[in-house]
Amino acid sequence: MSILKISGAVILAGSIAFLVAAFLPISRVYGLTNAEDKLAMITDNLRVWGISQVLFSLGVIVATLGVALAAYSLKDQPSASFLITAAAFLVVSAVAWVWHAYLRTTDPTAFVNGSLPSWHFIIYTLLTLAGFLLIGIALPRMGFSIWIGWVLGGGALLFFVLYLIFKDIPPFVHYLLGLVLAFVLMRGR
Repeated sequence: MSILKISGAVILAGSIAFLVAAFLPISRVYGLTNAEDKLAMITDNLRVWGISQVLFSLGVIVATLGVALAAYSLKDQPSASFLITAAAFLVVSAVAWVWHAYLRTTDPTAFVNGSLPSWHFIIYTLLTLAGFLLIGIALPRMGFSIWIGWVLGGGALLFFVLYLIFKDIPPFVHYLLGLVLAFVLMRGR
């Protein structure tokens, strides 16, 4: 199996881990509006809450590793700098996300009260979207179908606009783009 196909499988594994965490029953907490209800749900399920944060973190780390593998595999292709920059953005994004998940795990009260620093999430969101946009620009220039550029680039831009409008975006949407990227890389050019 080529490094490119392995990178797709790694991105797929990371995306699935993140999506599993996003749809665990404990993730209903994100839809609750009352801080007391949120805290009660978390404290009643502390172990599951911790597991979900670990899955979120592993998902981000593994997907980022997959993009880095793809960048390495395609380093000699035209526009490789876009892919390498995307991988770098995703590494910084992953660090910010893991820190954010750690804070949510260790201080659920601050999380539900909205007193955790928001810059971790902002950096994660903006750099993840920028990474997918750059991947969407790079892949068609490397011989992949033009539709992947439209899906990844257009999806990243759409999610960015929605983030600006709503001042928030559910992070699982990034990993829907990850699923598409994974399948394209596993299939090859």
